[in-house]
Amino acid sequence: MATVSPRTAEDILTRDSLFGDSAAIETRNIARYRLGLELLGARDPQHADVLHELALAGDDRLLPVLADPVLRNAFEDDTACLESGVFTVSALGGYLAEGAWQQLADGVGPCENLMRAPARPWPENGAAWVWTGLEKAASRQPMAERLSELCRNSFEPGTQAEPFDATPEMVEALRKGAGLLTTLLPEIGPSVLSHISLIGFSDGDSPDGPLQSLSGGDPLPSAILMSPGRLSDPWTTAETLLHEAAHLKLFDVLRSCSLVEDGTAQVPIPWRQSSWSFIRVLVALHFYAHLTVFQAAARDVAPDLVAQYGPPPADEVIDEPTPGSPAATLGTHRTVLERLTYLAEQALCADHGQVTPEGRRFVHWLLDSVEHCEPHVRTLVRAPQTAAAHPSAEPSPSDGIFVRNEPALVHELPALRQLLVLLPDQARFHWLDAHTWTVYALCEGVPLTELAENYRRTVRGPLSESAARRITHRCLGLLLAAGLVSPLETVAVHSQTP
Repeated sequence: MATVSPRTAEDILTRDSLFGDSAAIETRNIARYRLGLELLGARDPQHADVLHELALAGDDRLLPVLADPVLRNAFEDDTACLESGVFTVSALGGYLAEGAWQQLADGVGPCENLMRAPARPWPENGAAWVWTGLEKAASRQPMAERLSELCRNSFEPGTQAEPFDATPEMVEALRKGAGLLTTLLPEIGPSVLSHISLIGFSDGDSPDGPLQSLSGGDPLPSAILMSPGRLSDPWTTAETLLHEAAHLKLFDVLRSCSLVEDGTAQVPIPWRQSSWSFIRVLVALHFYAHLTVFQAAARDVAPDLVAQYGPPPADEVIDEPTPGSPAATLGTHRTVLERLTYLAEQALCADHGQVTPEGRRFVHWLLDSVEHCEPHVRTLVRAPQTAAAHPSAEPSPSDGIFVRNEPALVHELPALRQLLVLLPDQARFHWLDAHTWTVYALCEGVPLTELAENYRRTVRGPLSESAARRITHRCLGLLLAAGLVSPLETVAVHSQTP
C-alpha cells in the first residue's frame, strides 16, 4: 500500500460490528441492561417492581437512566456483586425507588437534571452534558452526594474534589473543539462522542502528574474530566475529546467481548516507570490508532478548516515520557508510531492465555486501519502476523446427549447475529455468535452425532458432514466451558442430589 487514506482508515474503525460500530455497541449494551435488570429484580424483592419496570421501558427511557453516571455505576456494581456472590440489595433499585427518573423528559438523565444551567455541547451527536454547577436540593441530596463522591474518587487524595462550574465560554470552546473533530473525522468524531454523557473540568492530580484529561470507566461511567487548559485552542480540545471518548467507546465494547484472559500479567512500558496490564496496553493501542488517523487528516487539512479553527500544531503533540523512565533517558518512544508499534508487538507476542484470539483480532483490526495512514506500519511491528495455533481451553465434548442448562434468561439480537444468555445462578453474561447460538438452540437431548447433522441441516448453504462436525464440536466445547449446556447424565445426577 503506497497511498495515505484517512477516510479508509475511518471506515475501518467505525464499521466493524464488534469493535467499531457504535450503534451495534449500544444495541448490545441495551440487551445487557435489560437482562441485568431482570435478574436484579428477581434477586431483590424490595425493588423488584421498579427494576422490572425499567427493564421493560422503551429505549428512549432506558438509555437516559443507564447513561447516567451514578445509575450506570450502581448497575455495574450490582452486577459485579451478583457475579461474585455477595449481592444483598440493589443500589440501582434504591435510586430508582426515589422516582425521580420517571418524571424526566426529553432524554434528560437524573444527574444532568441536577445541573444549574443545562448545556449540551453537541446535541446532534449524542446527549452529552457539561458540569455547570451542582444543584443540591434536599429532594435530590442522595444523587448529588453520590455524583460528587464518584468525581472525588477520580482524583489523587487531597486534590480538587469536584469539577469546576463551566462557564458559557468554556461550553462554547468545547463545542468548537467537537465541531473540529467531527468535521476533520466525520465518521470517527460522531461515533466516539456518542459514548460521552458528562464532561467536567478540573485541575486535579493524576498518578503521572497534573491532570490533562481522564475518562471515568466504571468508577465514573460515561464521563470525561479535563483541565481547562485543554480548551486553549480547538485542536487541543478536539484531540482531548478524541482521546478520552475513544476510551469510553472501548469500555462499552468490553462489555460484550473478552480481549484479555490473564488480568494480572504486566507489560513494561518504556515511556513510563510503571508496568501496565495487557488490557491497559490494548486500551492505549486503541487510542493511538485513532490519534494516528487524526494526525494524518490534520496534515491534509482543508484551507476552510484552517480559516475557521486555526492551523493544526506544526509538530506532533504527545505527552513526554515520565522522568526517569527508559524512554526519557534514551530519547525513544516519543512519537505515536513508536508507541503504537511497541504496544502492538507486546499484544501479538504475548503468551497464549494472556490475550484472547478475539484480542488478537482486535490488534490486527487496528493495524489494518493504521496501515492506511502509515503504510509501512506492519513492517515495524516485530511480531507474528497471525496467531499461532494453540490448544483450546474448552472441554472437548465426547459422544453423549446434551441439553441446555435451565433456567436461562436470553435476549436475541438477530441483526447482529448474536444471542445474549444469562444463567441466574451464575449471574454471568454470555455472548454467542450465530454458529454457537444455533448449536445452543439444538441442544435438546439429542446425541452428538445427531446434533451435528441437525446443525448441518439448519445452516444456510452447502456444508459437508466433516465441517458440520468440526463446527459443532467447537461450539459445544465453548458452551460446556461456559456452563450453558451439560451432558444429560450430569443433569440427571444433579437432579437427584438432595
